[in-house]
Amino acid sequence: MDYSKHGTQKKEKHIRSDIPKAKHKVSFNIFRIFIFALIAVGVMGIAAAVGGLRGVLDSAPQISVEDVIPEGYKSFIYDRDGNLLTQLYQPETNRIQKSISEMPEVLQNAFIALEDARFREHNGIDPKGIVRAFVVGITSGDFSEGASTITQQLLKINVFGGGDEDSLLLKFKRKFQEQYLALELEKTMSKDEILEAYLNTINLGASTYGVEAASQRYFGKSCSEVNASEAAVLASIAKSPTWYDPIYYPENNKERRDKTLGHMLDEGYLTQEEYDEAMADNVYERIAARAEEQSDSHRVFTYYEDAAIRQVLQDLQDQLGYTQEQAVNKLYGGGLKVYLAQDNQMQNIVDEEYHDDSNFGYNNALGLEWRCSIMKEDGSTANYDQLTMQYWYWNNENSSFKLIYNNADEAWNDINHYKEALGITEENTLAESFYQPYAMQSSFVLMDQRTGEVKAIAGGRNEKQESLSFSRETQATRQPGSCFKILGCYLPGLDAAGLTLGSTKMDAPYTTPSGYTPNNWYSGYWGLTTVRKAITQSMNVVTTKFFVEDVTPELAIDYCRKLGITTLTDSDYVESFALGGLTYGVTNLEMTGAYAAIANGGKYVRPVFYSKVVDRDGNVLLDNTNPQGEQVIKETTAYLLTSAMQDVVTQGTGTACALGDGMDVAGKTGTTSDSKDLWFVGYTPYLTAGIWLGYDQNYAMEGELSETEHEYLWSRIMRRIDAECGYEPTSFTVPENIGTRTVCSKSGKLVGTSACTPVTEYFDLTSLPSGYCNDHIGATICNVCGGIANENSKSTSYKEYSSSSEIPSYSCTCPPETESASSTESETTPTTTPSTEPPVDTPAAPTTPTDPTAPTPVG
Repeated sequence: MDYSKHGTQKKEKHIRSDIPKAKHKVSFNIFRIFIFALIAVGVMGIAAAVGGLRGVLDSAPQISVEDVIPEGYKSFIYDRDGNLLTQLYQPETNRIQKSISEMPEVLQNAFIALEDARFREHNGIDPKGIVRAFVVGITSGDFSEGASTITQQLLKINVFGGGDEDSLLLKFKRKFQEQYLALELEKTMSKDEILEAYLNTINLGASTYGVEAASQRYFGKSCSEVNASEAAVLASIAKSPTWYDPIYYPENNKERRDKTLGHMLDEGYLTQEEYDEAMADNVYERIAARAEEQSDSHRVFTYYEDAAIRQVLQDLQDQLGYTQEQAVNKLYGGGLKVYLAQDNQMQNIVDEEYHDDSNFGYNNALGLEWRCSIMKEDGSTANYDQLTMQYWYWNNENSSFKLIYNNADEAWNDINHYKEALGITEENTLAESFYQPYAMQSSFVLMDQRTGEVKAIAGGRNEKQESLSFSRETQATRQPGSCFKILGCYLPGLDAAGLTLGSTKMDAPYTTPSGYTPNNWYSGYWGLTTVRKAITQSMNVVTTKFFVEDVTPELAIDYCRKLGITTLTDSDYVESFALGGLTYGVTNLEMTGAYAAIANGGKYVRPVFYSKVVDRDGNVLLDNTNPQGEQVIKETTAYLLTSAMQDVVTQGTGTACALGDGMDVAGKTGTTSDSKDLWFVGYTPYLTAGIWLGYDQNYAMEGELSETEHEYLWSRIMRRIDAECGYEPTSFTVPENIGTRTVCSKSGKLVGTSACTPVTEYFDLTSLPSGYCNDHIGATICNVCGGIANENSKSTSYKEYSSSSEIPSYSCTCPPETESASSTESETTPTTTPSTEPPVDTPAAPTTPTDPTAPTPVG
């Protein structure tokens, strides 16, 4: 036996027997490394996942309770008595806040049963709900089953903007953040607070948000009054406000309502009897009837509501610093309460008179409001309206063309001719509208001069067609004519330029240094004229002289701006300003507000359409209930203007505006060239009112009417208001520092000669007249023939005249005396010398000054 070989073989065998063990050991090591690597990867993956999740959670928005409280509540407009008139909201702000205590349990439970059965139990997220949704998704392939709690849904709406993500990754990110924030939110808010915020937030279709607005929309009652069936209807809308809209898709809503009622029964929120009753309720019939009722009662804002809305928006910007966008959002989404200053009884009187066509001389010719949009060949759109049509006719066919018609056929003839000329056809027409209001229009503003409250307005003669449409009383700027003489000349003249009602100018041909030549509305000239007479008879030449020589444009415009006139520009520093020739005109509201300052003893109070604006927490944001006003002119100036403007109504150009029955009235007429604008602005001791009459297109009205229709309408409205609203007849109060003096009616100076016609005039006691009249010219007149006396005059007398033009232009024509007679009489020489007779100033009781030589007004 070869032991060495045997040993070798044995050794080899031994070696071979170890090889599997080595392999096993290597495999085990590799496996261990793999396990360790897998664990390491897992740990790193978990760490990465945890880190990623941590990053997702860290990037979640920081929130507070305020962030989940819904924003955007509809606002309300109330009358002065607190009666609701209308609502203001944008599509997303049709929401009315309600506290959880005002929401019945049946309503709360309907949403809880359907949306989050364990709402009262979980801490913000519902693990059971998540598992249930996952299982349903795995088994059915439909992952639409919701697992979000009411807390999460509240966050989704108010923090995450509704959760409309572009990708699945972003959706999961939002879900994680939503769940995290839900846990955090429930640490700071109670269940009732969360549920209240949610039920005030959710979109419930038909442009309603929150259960109160939805209940009002669908059932016509508060959510506090809903029954189980109605509560289930509301809860069933939330998942898809369009698909489950109970007005347009009642079958869809009913299917989900029945499911909701079933959940309420299962959760013990309803008894079997209550469930059966709710299931049998034909609630959708009531919903359809309510929808029909609301469609029939679509309400257009009144002119007054338009004006109030515009003023609130402007005041939010001017007084509280809002931007225009912020002001709109606040008014239409801030849950504000706006209380109007309107007097309903007065407004009804104004409306009745404006709807009476006989007040406008039966001038019922029709105007035109037409719009047309077309698609051009290049794909762009073009828009046309009645004004582009008017310009086309003026430039191409008829320079006198007017948009005034007797009927619709006449209007369509002009429209179709215009459309044919421009190539407008039915095929390229995108939209077209047609409406015919009265052609002759008018506006009216009535306000309380002491409080600034606008009591009533009229923005036109027709029924209003749309909300926030063009308003003539607040937006139309028209030339004011002679109405502006008071504001542009006599008010600043009396207050700061040293004028009195007795100051005089010569009414005679006149050209200003700049070359402007004014003309009177009457023929000829009236000679020496006082301020009172110039106001009473609306004299143009004399007014221009006072303006140029005493007042100046700078002083006048400064006063007008203090009186609330906002339309003035640098182009208005001209002589025609005194006569109402403005660059852009003025609105009826601003004219009436300026005159109201005179009526209010010189204190300007801004015209206001609302008394106050209150936010949804009861805080007063804007307040007009205690106006302070600004003393713009002296109280004495206001009374002197009032006294002169009383004469306008009693013996001047505005006699049609007299009220009678002992009620004092003061005011001023205004007529522009060719009677394009007719005005009267006046006041009683209680109220101030302005009226305008004209065509929107600024057509001339001369010869079309008597030009006093607007004055009679003003008087008719004011008479009715006095009688029906309890205003007792009274007189204007004379301030203590107003006194009277007897003066010459021609010169306005203290009576100085027997030729003066004495009248009693009012003066500020600090500006009393000091000089005596010496403006009359004396002459010796033949008592027989009336000529200037000469040697042939048998009997003569000395007479005085107001001006040289009144003195006879011829000498005595009497035959000469015999020589013996003539030699014994003294020679009489014609004279024209100022009177030297002593002054006469006989006290007299204050009376309205009169001028027996004044011509009868014709316009």
